[in-house]
Amino acid sequence: MGDVARPGETPAAFAGIERLFLAGALPATVREAVTLARAGGVARIAVLSSHGPDMEIEFEPESWYWLAIEVVVERSGAWWTHLQPSPIMNQTLRAGYPRSRASLAAAIRAGEVIREPYPDSAVPFIDEDDLAAIAVAALFEDGHAGQTLTVHGEPISLREQLRLIGQALGRDIPFAEQTPEQAAEHARRQGMAEQEIEQWLAAKATWAATLDDPDYRRWLDLGITTVTRVLGRPPRSYADWLADQVEVFGSGRPANRGGRRVEAAG
Repeated sequence: MGDVARPGETPAAFAGIERLFLAGALPATVREAVTLARAGGVARIAVLSSHGPDMEIEFEPESWYWLAIEVVVERSGAWWTHLQPSPIMNQTLRAGYPRSRASLAAAIRAGEVIREPYPDSAVPFIDEDDLAAIAVAALFEDGHAGQTLTVHGEPISLREQLRLIGQALGRDIPFAEQTPEQAAEHARRQGMAEQEIEQWLAAKATWAATLDDPDYRRWLDLGITTVTRVLGRPPRSYADWLADQVEVFGSGRPANRGGRRVEAAG
């Protein structure tokens, strides 16, 4: 056992490994982790990255996070594949995306009114099982080395999420649309810091503004096409994912998918 963010504490954890799924790495220690991995026998690395590197490259290298991790792996001499996913669907159990509350599932179970700005802002979530399957393909199949795989599913808005959840539960989910100003004040009362509030609202506004952007549509099509190409099928939809998780929204009991239990936060 070891922590990839603190690789020097358990260097023996990398011994005898041929393939590495690099998730949770930090820019400050990723070089040490990858060096130890290569010394231990790692020949293939799949990096769990983000959709951030394309934006980070516009800034000074000292400010890079995901891009710094990717560059270190690319220079390691290993066969590498970068996975740049959208947010995973499991995040809608906990806080949605961008983050706005401790737990959407807990709020729905409690019958609370869900209050949000930009409810028609659509985010392309990916089923976490699809992401895991793509990581396996990157590590064990030929044809993915030296590639950056942009992967995600179809976009879905909060309004549509709530409609599907309510349909699955057999009841309406109360919702009230907020203005950005109302949302900021509500977030302050919930204990969010001003910087978090500013970033959250900016992200929501950005997603709302991209709906008719041709570049966004091309990026979206690329991610969906990549999932379909790698897995041999389209990405799972939010409705597919919800069918396995609906008990978490309705009763707080853990949902069970294929032997894997997912606990609701909050």
